[in-house]
Amino acid sequence: MNGQEIKTTREKVLLVDLHNLSMRNLFAQPYNPTDISFVGYRIAMLMSIRKLARDFKPNRIIFCKESHDRNWRADVYEEYKANRAAARASSIVDFDSFFPINDTFMAGLEACMKNVQFLKIPHLEADDLIALTVMTKPEWDITLVSTDKDFYQLHEYKNFKQWDPMKDQYVEVLNPAAALAEKIVRGDRGDNIPPLRKGVGEKTFAKIYQDGLQDWITVNMLQETFDRNTKLISFKSIPQEYHKQVKDAIDGFEQNNFDARGFYTFVIDNGLGAFMDKITDFINIMREVKV
Repeated sequence: MNGQEIKTTREKVLLVDLHNLSMRNLFAQPYNPTDISFVGYRIAMLMSIRKLARDFKPNRIIFCKESHDRNWRADVYEEYKANRAAARASSIVDFDSFFPINDTFMAGLEACMKNVQFLKIPHLEADDLIALTVMTKPEWDITLVSTDKDFYQLHEYKNFKQWDPMKDQYVEVLNPAAALAEKIVRGDRGDNIPPLRKGVGEKTFAKIYQDGLQDWITVNMLQETFDRNTKLISFKSIPQEYHKQVKDAIDGFEQNNFDARGFYTFVIDNGLGAFMDKITDFINIMREVKV
């Protein structure tokens, strides 16, 4: 065919919520007040990345990063995620020390992993980047590693799969629309999104949904709050302007070779000697991530 190879398989893409992966590894570490530079956490992150690349063997990995500026949802609901600062202040983890160390660590890792995309768009959080990647790349075979029920709504897309690392199995969602409606009705405590009405649990919602959700909303005069929660929770409410920004950022990424020599220096400079016995394996696995 004119010397050109024709692809017969879809590109295998692994999406990673980088902040979620960081928090899972951070809190998985036994509390050690002497580890002020979070060495245990940083080694755990490298181990996690190695495992993801080894187990899923993707052609492409996209680490979705949080934007630290004002999220677009704050214009819909000013109290969106307003509870996060208090939660961090009460945590046993010294986040004032952790975040600068982690930012430097991630920047160094990104400089070595030139075959992997670290995606960040102003005013978007990682969940938005994941959703928009799924929505704008129907030709990809996408796997997301996450236990988060926020992504259940994405199971309506045929290019999307979700792997639960805790249960070690793929997530099965039979009715993505119902999963989305339940989250809208019950709210999201973690994101400080209030429920439409207190006391609605899984069983109560199931009955409401079966009997007719819209009738329940109308009778209880909850349309305004339902619409607000829909804008906050449904990925289809992400402003259209960001769809193009994410697609352009992905299409514009140039996948280069993994910098093995730079990674070796990175591990040494970060004082991660405990990872040295795995460094060759890490390099060999990461080199295989290529389109």
